[in-house]
Amino acid sequence: MSSPFGPRVHPITAEQSFHTGTDFAAPDGTPILAAADGVVTVAGPVGGYGNLIVIEHRIDGQIVATGYGHMWDNGIHVHVGDRVTAGQHIADVGSNGMSTGPHLHFEVRPGGTNGTAIDSAKWLNDHHAANLPEATGGGAGQGCTSSDAGFLPNTGIDPPTRNPDGSWPAESCTEPDPTQPGLQGACVIPRTERLVQQIEAMKVGDNGISCWDPHQWNPTSDHPKGKACDVTFGSLGQFAKGADKENGDRLANWLTSNAKTWAVSYVIWEGRIWSTARADEGWRPYTGGGIYDPTDATGGHFDHVHVSVE
Repeated sequence: MSSPFGPRVHPITAEQSFHTGTDFAAPDGTPILAAADGVVTVAGPVGGYGNLIVIEHRIDGQIVATGYGHMWDNGIHVHVGDRVTAGQHIADVGSNGMSTGPHLHFEVRPGGTNGTAIDSAKWLNDHHAANLPEATGGGAGQGCTSSDAGFLPNTGIDPPTRNPDGSWPAESCTEPDPTQPGLQGACVIPRTERLVQQIEAMKVGDNGISCWDPHQWNPTSDHPKGKACDVTFGSLGQFAKGADKENGDRLANWLTSNAKTWAVSYVIWEGRIWSTARADEGWRPYTGGGIYDPTDATGGHFDHVHVSVE
């Protein structure tokens, strides 16, 4: 055990932060095993976690989520929706994301994927699964930083379906834009409509979603093709702060970690861009493509999360 749950000076940023898990140092590639039977709700890149796996379990009649962080891309052996059993080899120890060396970051969140983190060492001890030193003065993870923002829950909405060969079926802008009902000509492709339903059901605290737009000044935009949406956090034209920024971080991280499941092509948020085609590079600086000012609150996407689908 290399770092307990609770307040600490972050080993990389040197800032005061709240560690929402327990770290276990181990050689690179050490097998990581599922703590209990459950269903995978997250499997992929999530902010400071690097790569993250989250499993939801029902234990003693209660839903609880366990999280496993910092694996390399090739160290994830499960997918969202997989049912796993206790002790199943789900991943390998790595050092991806905000990490100073190979280790497992392990979290426990009662209530499920979006619950509040508790001391995972105490949870393991209470269930007679370990005999670890417990955090002192830690409390619940109410002080977690945006890089450790809470996971987002599943909602029961089915993701889009791929072709048998793994490709996405061809779709046209045939569905009325659910974010602008009644607006003549406003349309989206079915995959976009499904993603909007999922985002709205997650109740991530957005301040409005808008998809179709003619974007006459940018003929290459995905908006007039019905393939893109903007999710506002706070007020347009203002840099998102506080809870608005936290919620934007959470949605952006959810979109990137579930990109393969929900046909996400790319995401832009807070002057950065992430794309499925270059997922191994993580978040990259957003330049605006010569059309938008990347330093502006709206042009740099500091007030809204942009998502385009395949």
